[in-house]
This record gives sequence, structure tokens and C-alpha cells, in this order.
Amino acid sequence: MRSPVLRFGLRAFGYWLLVFTASACRPADQVAAARLQVPGSPDASADTSTDAPEKDAAGGEILRSGAITLRVSPGDPHRAELLDLAADLDRSLRSMAARLPYSGDPKIEIAVEPDYAAEARAHGAVGAAVAGRSTELALVFDPADRDAYRFAVARRWVARSGLPPLPPGIADGAALWLAEGWYGRSAAEWLAPLARAGAFPSGAELLAEERPEDGSALLSTPVAAAWVARRPGSTLAEKLGGGLPGAAALDAQLAAMAAEAGKNRSVGGGAAVGSAGSGAGGEGRFLRGVSFAMLNSVDGGYHAPSVDREYARLAELGADAVSLMPFAFQRDAHAPGLAFLDDHPSSETDAGLVHAARRAHAQGFAVLWKPHLWVRHGWPGEIEMRDEASWRQWWSGYRRYVLHHAFLAAWARAEIFCVGVELDRTAIGPERESAWRELIAAVRVLYPGAVTYAANWDRAGEVPFWDALDFVGVDAYYPLAATEQATDAELDLGAKEVVGRLARLAQRARRPLLLTEVGFPARRAAWREPNAEAGDLDEQDQLRAYRALFAALGRRPWLAGVFVWKSFSDESGAGRRSTRADFRFLGRRAEAAVRAYFALGTARSIPPALTAPRSKGRP
Repeated sequence: MRSPVLRFGLRAFGYWLLVFTASACRPADQVAAARLQVPGSPDASADTSTDAPEKDAAGGEILRSGAITLRVSPGDPHRAELLDLAADLDRSLRSMAARLPYSGDPKIEIAVEPDYAAEARAHGAVGAAVAGRSTELALVFDPADRDAYRFAVARRWVARSGLPPLPPGIADGAALWLAEGWYGRSAAEWLAPLARAGAFPSGAELLAEERPEDGSALLSTPVAAAWVARRPGSTLAEKLGGGLPGAAALDAQLAAMAAEAGKNRSVGGGAAVGSAGSGAGGEGRFLRGVSFAMLNSVDGGYHAPSVDREYARLAELGADAVSLMPFAFQRDAHAPGLAFLDDHPSSETDAGLVHAARRAHAQGFAVLWKPHLWVRHGWPGEIEMRDEASWRQWWSGYRRYVLHHAFLAAWARAEIFCVGVELDRTAIGPERESAWRELIAAVRVLYPGAVTYAANWDRAGEVPFWDALDFVGVDAYYPLAATEQATDAELDLGAKEVVGRLARLAQRARRPLLLTEVGFPARRAAWREPNAEAGDLDEQDQLRAYRALFAALGRRPWLAGVFVWKSFSDESGAGRRSTRADFRFLGRRAEAAVRAYFALGTARSIPPALTAPRSKGRP
């Protein structure tokens, strides 16, 4: 069993347990320029941008187009694209104006920050577009994220509109009804896949005065926008000014929408959004991966510039894949209630994860998207509810969490998605098998790539749903020997026994096997309890354990790849703890063993016995 102590490192219990603030992103879709006159701004047909540089007191450039002002950092390389963005947002504002209606000052000032770390320092949040401190909005420019900027502008206009205060879920829907685009599609186009995945929100979720800790604006916003679109009237004032239905009435309306949308099979799921792309782990490619943990800091997280430096280091090591690991928090292993940890700038935000995936692809890496649960005073393998009502509540939150990340992983074009990590007591036995099969089928509606589950090493053979997945996933913390004084020969023998055990598992499951985690801590006799970090620092024993296991593994035809546990998004920050007997291997003797194993190359082939058809679950 996994030790509940330090394998994940110290995660601050002071995380802000707030919920997702959506940051939509997709390739640019031109919104028709409506010939609407917004009070206080020039005619839409006029070109109000200028090539003459206008500077602010700090030396940054000011770019204007109609009602939009962009304040740009000195030396920003995207000036021409930002001028186009300002004009695009101004056109969007004009299109929105008649549908509010709005007669106040239309001007919006937006700070353009050079990167997400700068955005977090200046404005206290990480996102494609966030509420600003010195300006109304702040953004980090990426050509793929124009819809995020339109949505943020629309959200500000809804707040200014003079409508009665709206619950955040309804306000998000109203803003998307104005902005129109959401991760590559209109809200209406998202209804069918969300309905088939069982991902519609409840009426209570949309009407909540505060965002639920386990809510997903990513999933709920297009449904809310489609609901707004069906309301009578042609403006938001007409649609929402007369009040909102109660939760029960809204539930009935959402159920009718889901039933109607679920019949529509003409609109696919994640395959139309992104592409798994590279056939990761498929015929001919062995994944040489590293578990890429986020350092929980503003300047060293997934969103930070340090990611490029660390990826370059991993590429030089010989890696060609990384796993990215968001977290949700569960306070009690035996009570339902998850909190998404995606809103604080020092946690794994959605925008930070997408940024880390984009930078990984720019480096030529494949991405394993691997959502984890962080359990207070415990570990995920201990999660077990006390009664069926609690199980239903737990599954509702966990399902939403997984589908949220399946949606996001599809957008980020991750090659592999992991539906769960070491959830032994939820995954083993017939009582919960149907819930897992339904979740896997729902993930496949939203996500087009390969899907796995990361089983704990000692229970992997008991997982009953490998046939529904593309890979057998194992977090492989197998002991290699029982004694502290084990010789190299004894370690080699133990490693061969482990490899034989893995080979038999792959053969029984008729699936290629992926070591979703494999590692040894830098402590004395690391081979005895590889899942535990506590102990005396010993780099040589860490090296010996890695050498023995990698020598036995080689490039087996049933082995799709490995993800070595672990490195950090900012090793310079993590290195301050280098005297601890933790799992870090970069800069230690074990780095040589990982480098040598990766140098064996990527060639592999899959025997026909490991390519059995996948069973189909019911979403």
C-alpha cells in the first residue's frame, strides 16, 4: 500500500478552495462586425487603430480601437496581432451592445501581461483573461485564446448591464450567449456531447449564489448559455429581467434540453476540438516520460516561464513525454465532498495546465493528463464511503472533476488521459465497476485520445475494467528486496520478478502496459518501500534500485512506456529541499540511470495478443 506520507511532497493546507473561473480558449473565429453605434464610441466602419506608438508613464505601449484600450508591456513582440485583437474585441462589443441592451460608457481597458507569472503578480490570478487590478481586465496573449478574451469582455458587460444581480452560473451563461464561442464551438454545439457524457449541471448549481467548490464552469457555462438562448426575448434584459425560475423548475428545463440534445449524434465530442495527434504509446513508439509535478508557487508553476527551461533539461535527458497532474482536495477519505484546486495562482490552474501542455508539445513531448486527488491525512487508496447515499454524492463530484479535465485535456491536445489514480477501494470489486465503466464511456465522448487508469502496484491485477481502456496503467512502487543489505544480484532478481508480474498483467488484460509512475526515493534501502520518502538520504541506493529495475525492463513489446517520478516545474525552487530523501532524481546519481534507460530509444512493437477490441461502456 502507498504510504500516506511524503510522496506527493508538502502541499500547503492553506490552499484557497475556490472554484473554476473559466478561461475559454480556441483558434480565432471572426465574429461578424455589426454596424451598431455604441454610445461614446466611433462608428464601427471607422478604423480607429493607429500605427503611431502611444506610451504610458512606464514606457509600455497603449493600443486603442474604438472602445478597447490595450496597455502592453514594453517590447511586446505581438504588436500587430494585438492591434487586430483590439479591433476584434471592439467589433464584438458592438455586436453585444444591442443584445443587452447597454447605453453606458462602453470603454474597457485591458492590461496585456508578458506571461502568466507576471499576470499573477500584478492581478492575483492566472487565466487567459482575468479581472484586473489597475485595469478592468488583464490577459496573456495567445492567438488560440481569442474567445477567452471575448468571453471576459462579455462578462464585464453583463456586470455593468443594470440587470438584477445574477448567480455566477447564470451570469456566465449570459456572457457566453453574448460572446458566442466556447472552446472551438458555439454553446449550442456543445449541448450534444455534454448531454451524452451526462455532464449537464443541476439547477441548484446554476442558481447558487457562490460557485460550488466542486463546480465546473467549463462544463456548465455552455449549458447555461443555451438555456439563456431559449428564454423568450431578444435581449438579456428581456430574457432575464423578469426573474429566474426555482431550482426544481430549472432542473426540469435542463432535463428536457439534455434529452433533446442527447439524441443528436451529428456533433461529436472532443475529437472535433483537439486531436490526440501522435499515437502516443501506440505501434512503434515507447514513451520515455517524466512525471512533471507543479511547484506550488507563482513564479515556478505550470504557468510560469520556468517550464520551458525544465522541458529543455528533460529533452536533453532523453525524455519525450511528461505527465501533468492537477489536483482536487478531499477533506476526509470517508466523507464526500471535493474541492477543485484550480483557482489560486499557486495551484494547478486550468490556464496553467493548458500552457504547460502547449509548451510540452512545442518541445516535441507527448502529454499524459493525470488528475489526482489529495486526501487530508491520507491517500486516495483509502477513499471509501460509509453508505450508498455518500457514494452517490462522492461519484457526482468525482465524475464532474474527471469530465472537467477530459474536456480540458481534449482542448490542450493531450495524447493520453488518466481517469483515476490509485483509487483502490472505489475501483476494485463489482459494486463500483459499473460506475467506472460509465465514467470511462463519458470521458470518451469528450476526449478523443487514449485513456488509462493508474492502479496502485499491489492491486493492479484486481482492476475489473482494463478491457474498457487503451492501456493498463500501473504506479509501480514494487519492492525489489526485503533487506537493507541487499546485493546487486538480489536487486536484479527482485526486478526480474517484478517485470514478470507486469508481463502477466499485460497478457491477462490483453493491453499494452504503461508505468504511469515509477520511481525510488533517494534514501537508504530505497528498494524496500519505494513509495515512502522518509529516511536517511542515500543517492547511491536510489541509483542501484533504478539500475536494477531498468535493466530488467528493457524495451518489452508489451511495455508502452514509463513516467519516472518525478521532476518539478521549477527545479531551482524544488532544489532548496535537495537534502531531503525525496523522489527527485535530477542532479543526483540516479539521473545517470534514467538517462541510460531513455537512451535505449523509442522502438517497440505490440503483439496481436495485446490489441483486443475495447469493450464499450454506457455514457
